[in-house]
Amino acid sequence: MDAKGEYTIGVSRIFESSPRSRRRALRRWRLPVVTAICIAGLFVYSPSEISFQPNAVSQNDFYEGLQQCHDTATPLPQRDAPTSDRQNPRWNSVSGQKTPIVIQNATLFDGESILPDFVDIIFDTGVIRSIIPAGSNDSSFPHNAEVINIHGKYVTPGLVDMHSHHLESPFPALSGTADVNERPLLGPITPFVRALDGFTASDPAIRIIASGGVTSSLALPGSANIVGGEAYPVKNLPFPGANGEPVSEELLLEHGIPEAQRQRYLKMACGENPRRVYGHTRLGLAWLLRKELARARDIQRDQDAWCRAAVEVEKSYRYTRTRDISKFLAREGGRPHSFELETFLALLRGELNVNVHCYTPEDLERILSVLHEFGIHIKGFHHALEAWQVPELLKQWEPNVTIATFAEHAFYKSEAFGANLRGPKILNDHGLQVALKSDHGSEEYNAKYLLDQASIAHSYGLPADKALQSVTSVPARSIQQSHRIGYVRPGYDADIVLWDDHPLGVGANPVEVFIDGRPLLENKDITGQTSPAKSGITDNRENAPAIRPYIGTEERDNVCTRMQDSQGPVLFTGVTKSLIDVPSLDGQETDNLVLVVENKQVSCLGTKSTCLGQLQTSENFTEIPLKNGHITPGLIAFGNNLGIQEISPEPSTGDGSAGSSGDLLDETKSVHFAKYSVHLHGRAFDRARIGGVTKAVSPPHGSGVVRGVSAGIRTDAKASILDGGIWRDDVALHLAVGQGAKDNDAPTVGSGIEYVRRILEQGQKEDATSSGVYVQAANGSLPLVVQAYNQDDIAQLILIKRDFPSVNLIIYGGHGAALVAKPLAEAGIPVILTGNRGVPDTWEKKNVLPGPPLSASPAKFLIEAGVHIGLAVKDDSKIHGLAREARWAGKYAGLSDKDAIALVSTNIDRILGLPSGAEPGNSGNNHEFVIWEGDPLRGEGSVVAAVQEDGLIADCWPDVGLE
Repeated sequence: MDAKGEYTIGVSRIFESSPRSRRRALRRWRLPVVTAICIAGLFVYSPSEISFQPNAVSQNDFYEGLQQCHDTATPLPQRDAPTSDRQNPRWNSVSGQKTPIVIQNATLFDGESILPDFVDIIFDTGVIRSIIPAGSNDSSFPHNAEVINIHGKYVTPGLVDMHSHHLESPFPALSGTADVNERPLLGPITPFVRALDGFTASDPAIRIIASGGVTSSLALPGSANIVGGEAYPVKNLPFPGANGEPVSEELLLEHGIPEAQRQRYLKMACGENPRRVYGHTRLGLAWLLRKELARARDIQRDQDAWCRAAVEVEKSYRYTRTRDISKFLAREGGRPHSFELETFLALLRGELNVNVHCYTPEDLERILSVLHEFGIHIKGFHHALEAWQVPELLKQWEPNVTIATFAEHAFYKSEAFGANLRGPKILNDHGLQVALKSDHGSEEYNAKYLLDQASIAHSYGLPADKALQSVTSVPARSIQQSHRIGYVRPGYDADIVLWDDHPLGVGANPVEVFIDGRPLLENKDITGQTSPAKSGITDNRENAPAIRPYIGTEERDNVCTRMQDSQGPVLFTGVTKSLIDVPSLDGQETDNLVLVVENKQVSCLGTKSTCLGQLQTSENFTEIPLKNGHITPGLIAFGNNLGIQEISPEPSTGDGSAGSSGDLLDETKSVHFAKYSVHLHGRAFDRARIGGVTKAVSPPHGSGVVRGVSAGIRTDAKASILDGGIWRDDVALHLAVGQGAKDNDAPTVGSGIEYVRRILEQGQKEDATSSGVYVQAANGSLPLVVQAYNQDDIAQLILIKRDFPSVNLIIYGGHGAALVAKPLAEAGIPVILTGNRGVPDTWEKKNVLPGPPLSASPAKFLIEAGVHIGLAVKDDSKIHGLAREARWAGKYAGLSDKDAIALVSTNIDRILGLPSGAEPGNSGNNHEFVIWEGDPLRGEGSVVAAVQEDGLIADCWPDVGLE
């Protein structure tokens, strides 16, 4: 019997002691005497003593308080390892999985490691029932099972994202549905608000996220407040209930479990965000937090004292208990409580899973100091981009903490400036648990690509098993749900993902996603074979990608000194693949090649015998042997902040941003030039060189329609403004249309389109010999790059191109371009696409393609329609990954590796009308090349050297020592 029942029995016993006994009932003659005594008592005792007589309300208050004492002293039930016969509390008989499913011949990552042999996975009613060796007797399958033979493809648990803001900030973003932060009216400390109360259960992001294999997410309030409120884990299955309706409760991972037995979660934050939102310093914020925790601690002490005393009263002699309770309530009152601080009281009692948004070593240290002052321990530090600097401090202060971080995001504010691509590796090397998460809420943080974060972390040193754990079992353990999710084992929820490639491969994509046993994609042809019969096993497994090669500083210095100080030719041997056009190699094998740099020229790229035979001297050459050398063109970053701004929200770190001019047709007021504002070098430049980016095209910052004229800049660490650091003064005139271009000069989208026309009309009217920017844009001598996202805005630009055919019009952004691909091709308008992996996160992008597996990729649509495209990334922190973006596009557009790498190199040159130079081995070479150890398209390549147009070796192992 539970405690509440015992207290109820106690109450009944008290009242059982008050009725008259039978003897008293028989001696009715004594009644007058007793009555007289009672009346006399009324005159003897004071009114205050009369009030001691018990009443039902007081008794209820006491026992309700006592029950609360018991509840707070009782921990959540132990979550034991699941058994194969357990029930999934989310399952229902109407919409839940009805037919058993067998995934046959799977290569399984079970949450810890990839099993060495193929297995068959059997699940029913939303629960994994068994995992058996492939080739076992078919009699072990349920008689009515659907059997899916995947022929050795990879299977993982459903991915677990322990930091997301979907549902509270649904797609497309609108002010009327943005409920991720409660601010500023209730102040910076709001533990009492709940993310659940802001859910939009019909959020289209649910399906998009799940299509990337992310089956569970912890939906947290935002980070504007020191304490943001309670978070909730959800399953990313759209409309999962029996009625198929948008019901928030049915999205909860613990739906079907009594609320009192559910795990509770709290979101906290430190550092820049609450400081910026509320204007307090870190000093003031720490004080406010300590003050509120102290208030809660005082109430907790009063509650504990009340409970101890109440328990003693409840144990008192049964014949005086009623009177004792009444006296106790008169003296102490009911159990102390605070509706406002209830969450903090639960926090002090250790009932909450605490997750803290925090970045820098200083903030990590101080928040732990404050929380430890009150006996509070956390489960996860989120973002934590500089945690790699203090792993031992974190282990010492909070040994069980999980660092839930990013693999690549950086530079978007000052506390993200110290991010390190090898951060997850460093943390893991020190024995800390590493989770990778999305921070989903916009295109830049799209949770659909959570697994790509693991792939990037693996590329930069995180072991393959740890990388896969970082998005499955580690976050599941951190949020205390590893008894249900994060693993593929008997008794676990049937959240299972089937992949088209090794999960860590660049561009890996689900072919099917099961959530609670229900297929999300409903792919009827997962492998080309779905049958109830047993089939033979075909081993078509891909190996995990290799970690990018990395050498120590001493070795790097030795190699680079030999390379750059060589008095003779430099031979790069062991080149296994060339991704550039070399006429002399047409029809020949392109493996085991040699690249020769001689007299500041790339004199030969060919077979070893051919190139050695062409050397002017056979002496004094320097050989740089490679194991798996690859050669690509120098990659080109387009439209980033390189040279213009280092930290976006910090004005002092960049050139500034031009505002309204009052007259867009007066180019002397409206048009600014990046060539006058470029500052070379910085951490984003470092990432660019790591990624093989040798050149960048950067426009000035501006608002409204006219953004300015871009400059071409070099990323070379030794480049300077005085010595070729700007390789082209004026690359293109940049304009913008759409929602982001509205300002005082052009307050509507339509007026922005109108101004594009008027600018070109004015350019046509002016003297053709004029050097004005608008004239050059109108006659096509200067490319006109127009940023546009919406398909109708792009259609308006197609009409402009028809009316001004001489204009070299280029679309930048182009998320909706795939929807008007054929007219773009007919108009001859190329696209520099930033939206190949875009999402409908804003209203003007609400119709964009979500990409595989829900649709074909935008790049595929455009290429098949005949549109000439290049690729760009808007986020500077992703600039190291241009080759990865090319791989994503190439894989789903059916491109060769050479055509894929052209999307981020030579295609950009051609679109902008820039000379791409002759090919290596020919006289007059002015093309740039990058020599890699490993394949950059598959995330396996490190830059060994970048060779400039003049034959100079500009970079050598650029990522060594960049921490």
